[in-house]
Amino acid sequence: MTEAIEKAAASLDITGSRALRVLLHAGVSTLWPMLKSSPDRQLRAYESTLAVLRRRWREGDQTVCVPDPAGAAMFRELDTEVTEFLSLCAERSGTQWLEPVDAIAAYLLAVIQGMVLRWLADCDDEISLVVLDDLVSYLSTKAVDL
Repeated sequence: MTEAIEKAAASLDITGSRALRVLLHAGVSTLWPMLKSSPDRQLRAYESTLAVLRRRWREGDQTVCVPDPAGAAMFRELDTEVTEFLSLCAERSGTQWLEPVDAIAAYLLAVIQGMVLRWLADCDDEISLVVLDDLVSYLSTKAVDL
């Protein structure tokens, strides 16, 4: 993803919000083929996360939400990667995020995870690509030009 962003940034003759949108799109566009090419891997990731959470919630009839250490660690790692992606896009485009970048990263991850889960169920590539394009459009409104 970093390579795609750097390559796109090198070819840009614009800065600011328009450049941010191009860079976000370049990064997200590299993600879709990877996700689509490994549905079994995506399923295993969902299944393993759900298995851990199911055991935790069923044991002792837990009714209070307490973070699961393994699940929370996995999301923190993903948050870090996405935060780095968003920071790089902002830096290369000459923009600044209006909200904490870690909160924007959490949103991006939630949308992508939901989109992948839906794609695993309906295999509708077109809907998935529309979701990703809308995600890029939305994210680009969360930054301002420097």
